Amino acid sequence: MTTLAPAPGPSTPGPRLPQSSDHRAHGHPHPPQGSHGTRHDTERSPIRGRGRLASRASLGVLSLVLFVLIILPVGGLSALLAGDNWWWSTVVFVALVLGSAALVRLLPLPAFLSSLAASIAALLAWMIGITVVFAPGTAWAGFVPTIETARALRSGLTAAGESIAVQSIPADPVQPIVLLLAVSVGLLALLADALVFALRMPALAGFVSMAVFAVPYAVHQQDLDVWLFVSTSAVYLALLWAWGRLVHRPRGRRGHTGLRALASGALAMTIAVALPAFTPGLTPESFQAPTRGQLASVYSSGVDPSIQLSQDLRRSNPLLALTYTTTSADGLYLQLVTLSSLIDGPWEPETAGTAHPLEAGYQAPTGLAPDVATSAVTTTVSVSGLRSDWVPVPYPATGITGLTGDWILTPGSLTLTGQGAGSLGQNYTVSSLEVTPTAAQLAAATGPLPGAIAGFTALPRDIAPVIGNTARLVTASAATPYDKAVSLQRYFTSGAFQYSVTAPVEGHYDGGNFAAVATFLSAKSGYCIHFASAMAVMARTLGIPSRIAIGYHPGQASEHNADGTSTFQVFSDQLHAWPELWFEGIGWLAFEPTPGLGIVPPDYSLPSYAITGAGSPARDSAGSALTPTTPKPVAEKDTASNPVIEAQAQAQSQGRAWLIALAVTLVVALAALAPATVRRLRRRRRLSAMMRAPNPASLGWSEVCDTASDYRMEVSHSETARAFANRLAAVYRMPHEPVAALLTAVEREQFARQGAGETGADERAELVEAVRAIIRAISAQASTADDRRAVFLPLSLLAGLPLLSGE
Repeated sequence: MTTLAPAPGPSTPGPRLPQSSDHRAHGHPHPPQGSHGTRHDTERSPIRGRGRLASRASLGVLSLVLFVLIILPVGGLSALLAGDNWWWSTVVFVALVLGSAALVRLLPLPAFLSSLAASIAALLAWMIGITVVFAPGTAWAGFVPTIETARALRSGLTAAGESIAVQSIPADPVQPIVLLLAVSVGLLALLADALVFALRMPALAGFVSMAVFAVPYAVHQQDLDVWLFVSTSAVYLALLWAWGRLVHRPRGRRGHTGLRALASGALAMTIAVALPAFTPGLTPESFQAPTRGQLASVYSSGVDPSIQLSQDLRRSNPLLALTYTTTSADGLYLQLVTLSSLIDGPWEPETAGTAHPLEAGYQAPTGLAPDVATSAVTTTVSVSGLRSDWVPVPYPATGITGLTGDWILTPGSLTLTGQGAGSLGQNYTVSSLEVTPTAAQLAAATGPLPGAIAGFTALPRDIAPVIGNTARLVTASAATPYDKAVSLQRYFTSGAFQYSVTAPVEGHYDGGNFAAVATFLSAKSGYCIHFASAMAVMARTLGIPSRIAIGYHPGQASEHNADGTSTFQVFSDQLHAWPELWFEGIGWLAFEPTPGLGIVPPDYSLPSYAITGAGSPARDSAGSALTPTTPKPVAEKDTASNPVIEAQAQAQSQGRAWLIALAVTLVVALAALAPATVRRLRRRRRLSAMMRAPNPASLGWSEVCDTASDYRMEVSHSETARAFANRLAAVYRMPHEPVAALLTAVEREQFARQGAGETGADERAELVEAVRAIIRAISAQASTADDRRAVFLPLSLLAGLPLLSGE
C-alpha cells in the first residue's frame, strides 16, 4: 500500500498541480499540449455543446455516410453480374444492418453500453433478415434462426460457389449468389460499423470499402472505373471529415484544418488517378490482354495465352480441367487458341480476321488437299475446371454441337471464342479429322506460299542471330521443308535439352518473345512454351510457316469403353504449347519438341517415317522411341471423373477453407480485443462499486493510477498519492477541482478514524464523475497512438500494481 501524506487542514492548500516544462520526465514520452495541439479535455461523448438526443441523432449522419461508402463499390460488381436486382437486395441488407445500429444509438444508454447494444442489434438484424428472406421455412416463428436454418444457408452458400464456378461473366444472379452477397456484404457492414462507432477507428473503414471495390478487378480483368474510384474516395474523405466534426473536434487554427484536409484529399485522388496513366508498368495496357478474347489473369485452372503458362504448370495441386471420350485410337491435342503474330513484344492470339458466328458452319481446313488421307473422329468433351474465353477442340474440327452461349469461329485456326460465354461447365461433341499424309506427300510439300500463309513467316529485323544460325546448323543436311521440320524436332528431343518449370523464372525468360528464345537456346532448359517458341521461330528463319498452339496435350486414358472409344482425363498441369508448321497440300501439322512429358510425337514427325511409311512403328534414327523413360503416372480415377461431383467436392472444400479462415480470424480478433474488453470491464466494475463500497475514493484513485499506467506512466508503490498527483499534473493539464476532490477524499479514507462518517450517495456520484473527468483529460491530451495503445494494450493488466488497497 502506498503511504499517503497527511490530510490537509483547514489552512492547508489543496493539491499542488504544477505545469512542468520537463514533459519527458517520469517515463512519459509526450509533451504537454497547449491550446493549439491538444485534444479538448471535455467529455468525449459524440457531439459537444448540444442536447443528448441531438448529439446521438447527429451520429446518424455518420451512419448515412458509412452506408454510401459501402454500397457504392458494391455497384462495381455489375461487371460480374447481370441485371440490378441483386444490387437493390444488397442495399436493403446494408441499410438494415446500419439502420438497426443507428436506431439503438439513439437510446439514452451509457457510451460503452450503447456501442455494444448497437453492434448486437446490427448482428441480430442481419441474422433475422437473412433468415426471413432466404430460409423462412426453417425458422421458428418464421424469423428466429435454428440449426436447420444454418444448414440451409450453408447449402445455399455451397450452391453459390458451384454457380460461380460454372457461369461465365456476366453471371446470372441466381438466389444463391444473392444470398452470398447478402451474407458477405452484410458482415462487412457490421465490421465497418464497429470500426467507426465501437472501436473509434473510422480510417479503417476504408479497408472494408476497398475490399468490395477490388473484387471485380480480382475476378475479371478490366479498366479501372475512375468515376467509381473517385466517388468512393470522396465519400471516404467525407466520413473522416464528419468524424472530426461530430465526434473528435480538435482545437486547431480555425479556417485552416478543413481547407488542408480538402486540398490533401483532392491531391491524393488526383495522384491516384493520374499517376498510372504515364507511369511505366501502371498503365491500363499493362494489365490488359493484347487482344479481345484474352483471358483475365485470375482463373481457376484456366489459360492465359500471353504465355504465362507457368501458373498452371507449377501448381502443387492440379485440378481436373476436362474429360473427353473419343473414337481416336490415341489421345488428342485439344487446341484453345493459336499465336501467330510472332513479332516483338508479347506474342498475341491469332486475330479473328474473317471470323463468323458458329452457326454459319465450318469451312474446309486451310491447305488440305483432297488426296491426303483423313479419318473421321468424334469426341465428346466435358469441361469441369477450365475457365477460359475459348473451348478446347481438336484440329482440324469440322463441326461442333452442344455448346451453350454465343461463339465466334476463326476460320484459319478453327478456334472458338465466346461472346459473353465461357468454357467452364460446357458439354459438347466435336467432329474432327485425323490427317495422315504419306511420306511422299510430305516430301513433295514445296513451292511458293499462298498469300494468306506468307505472313506466318514474318520475323522482326533485329532477331538474335543465334536463332537463325542454330536453325541452319541443325538442318544443314535436310533437303525439303518437311525434312528440316523433322530435324528441328529431333534437335530438341535428342537429350541436349531438359524440361523444367523452375528454371525459367527471371527476366524475359519466363514468357514468349524473341528474348526468351535466344536465352532458351543458350540455357537449354525450359518448359513447353520455350520448346514450342524456339521451334516455331527457327522454322520461320528457314522459310517454313509456323504458329504456336496453346491447349492441352492428350493426357492419359482412364478407361477403354466397350464401344471402342477411350475416355481421357486432363488435369490443369497438362496445359501445353506446341508448334504447328504449314506444308503445301497438307496444311497445318502439329509437332512435339518438348521432352519429358511422356508424350509420343506424331508418327509423321519422326525421322523413320520417310523410310517406313505411314502406319509403321515410329522410331528415331537411333532405333529408340522418343517417349521418355519416366512417363507421367496416370492419376487414380474415381468419382472425380464426373465433373459435377468434382465441382461439388471442390466447392465443399472451398467452403470448409473459408469457414476455417473465418474461425481463425475470429479467434485472432477476439484475442486482440480481449485485453481491451477485460480492462473496460474492470473500469466499469470499479466505478459501479464506488456507489456502494466503504472506500469509494480509494477505488477511484486505483482506476486513475491504472489509467496512467496504461498511458505508459511509471506507477510506484512507494509514491504518495499527492506526489503522484503532482507528477501527473506535470505531464497533463489536469482539471483542478476533480483532482483536489478525489485526492482529499482518498486521504480522508486512509487516515481518518473509523466510523468518522459515511459517504453519501451524492458525494459518491461526484467522486465517480471526478474519476471520469481525470480519465478524459488524460485521454484527450495523449497522442492517437498512445490512446490506442492504452485501449488495446493496457499495461495495468500485466503490472498488477494498484496504489491503493480496498479493490
